[in-house]
Amino acid sequence: MAFEYDSSDPPGPLTVVRALLGGALVVATLLLLVVSVDSGHLDTRFAALVGALWLFWGVFHDVLGLLVQPFAAVLGGQLTGTADAGPPVVIDIDRETAMLEQLLAAPPPVAHREILAGIRLAEIYRTHEHAPAKSAALLARLRAKYPKAPELQYDDGAP
Repeated sequence: MAFEYDSSDPPGPLTVVRALLGGALVVATLLLLVVSVDSGHLDTRFAALVGALWLFWGVFHDVLGLLVQPFAAVLGGQLTGTADAGPPVVIDIDRETAMLEQLLAAPPPVAHREILAGIRLAEIYRTHEHAPAKSAALLARLRAKYPKAPELQYDDGAP
């Protein structure tokens, strides 16, 4: 799997800081090695600078990435009302049927979503409720509403 760069999605501020700090760390470490090998001794001030860069990199990568970002995401979700509601609710066939019936009662603005919900609901009527007539009636209603929908051009097997 190759990495593809998407120029329409700019990196976030934390990514930019990590990249700059990582680049400075690589350059400073290479310079420290070159200067140490060339001169034959280790410059302690330059080694301290490289050590500080490694320390900042660790703090940025670990502390901010693992602690601050998740906390900020939770706090931001609470403030904006987009917080995760917790673990997903188990959807059994009865709940799915009710949700699909409610979706078809107030059709969504996208016809494709209504069609797919109707097909799924018709399949539930046919297989779980053993009501092929109810299933056929729903599909007939959808075919009348959307006569050119390719999803509805199959034989539903109704008697």
